[in-house]
Amino acid sequence: MADIIQFPSKHDINKVDRLRELNEALDRQEQMLQDTMRELDMLNEEIVTLTTEYNSMLQQLKDLVLNT
Repeated sequence: MADIIQFPSKHDINKVDRLRELNEALDRQEQMLQDTMRELDMLNEEIVTLTTEYNSMLQQLKDLVLNT
């Protein structure tokens, strides 16, 4: 007797489609997270630079005030 070929049910097809959609959405989300992390790194570098400059100006101000 021949084997009966089981075609996927509508539920199985929908499940495969949903899995594909979720994988694509996860890929997009991962890319957005990577982009945001790069932006955060740049902002952190800018904060360090600004803090250094601020502290330098604050020290100069302190020196001027205390020496007069």
